[in-house]
Amino acid sequence: MKRIGKFVLCTSSALLLSVGSLSAQQLRSSSAEQDSSYAISSRLPGGSAVTVYAGAPAGLDPTTAADEELQAYGYPRRPDQNDKKAYTMWQRAVGATRITAELAPNPTRFHRPNQQLATLPTVKNTAKSLSGNWSGYSVVGGSPVFDQVVGTWVVPNIGSEFEKFTGYSSMWVGIDGNCSCNDLIQDGTEQEWVNGVAKYSAWIEFIPESEVVIKNFPVAPGDIIYATSWVGTENGVITGFYYRANYNTNLSVSASIAMPAGDTFSGKSAEWIVERTEVNGSFSNPLPYYAYAYMDDAWAYRAGSTSRITYLSEANENITMVNGSDHLSEAYEQDSDSMWFKWLAYQ
Repeated sequence: MKRIGKFVLCTSSALLLSVGSLSAQQLRSSSAEQDSSYAISSRLPGGSAVTVYAGAPAGLDPTTAADEELQAYGYPRRPDQNDKKAYTMWQRAVGATRITAELAPNPTRFHRPNQQLATLPTVKNTAKSLSGNWSGYSVVGGSPVFDQVVGTWVVPNIGSEFEKFTGYSSMWVGIDGNCSCNDLIQDGTEQEWVNGVAKYSAWIEFIPESEVVIKNFPVAPGDIIYATSWVGTENGVITGFYYRANYNTNLSVSASIAMPAGDTFSGKSAEWIVERTEVNGSFSNPLPYYAYAYMDDAWAYRAGSTSRITYLSEANENITMVNGSDHLSEAYEQDSDSMWFKWLAYQ
């Protein structure tokens, strides 16, 4: 455990990080000088730099701050102000009370890329597929690349009729992982059922690093979670940024993780997912019961643009989670930017 000023980080020994550069992907960088009172970096077990953002100078208003200031102090990018829905949601999120995230890497848990098992017929612009670990939607392809994803969801209430049952599931938004790529940037909540007890937590992740739990950001069934992940550069290094707000508690946290060594940022897909978590090398089975789960504000942005792309507006993939011949979880549309998830794991 390392304490620096207002920051508390769970850390391990540092490793050197080496990443390549992107040329024509228009990723935004932070040129504002960072005050160490507001942004302190450490290292994850795999070696990637992780930064926690604890606030901003007195008087800084995110709604009027420059783009460079927003990123320097860990705020998500400002959407097009003429897009009333996106801008209103952003205003509400950045207006939540910022707390200093306490981060704890969990080396036994990973939220893996899509383990696609089969493709099914395409309907309109929606391809259908089966996955060993994902259910949900993903927008795929196109140009420029995706560099930000947004989603708001209600934390589902999980349970089981079997007290000895243990299972892990997650709900998240992310960039990449459903493409021919080796990177995946994610911001999510964990819903687990362990020997008759339901547990809930918040986490961020940049594959191939393991999940990083946000210890002091409690979540509970029924909480409304706003999450956004975006990609930029920090001190010349490609970095995943994460901003999370809980509308029930009116608290928010912000952090960033430098791209792990060996990764190449692709930006070929963005996704809104319920998954079964990989724990100790295996995907959780059975999947904890959740009945239905709801996600709204499901949109993404392409590099250099402030115009949102809803999950159904372009070529997309509807993914159903299966285990062998058993269907575990599926997603279906509510409207152009919201969806439902349904638990199917009756056996």
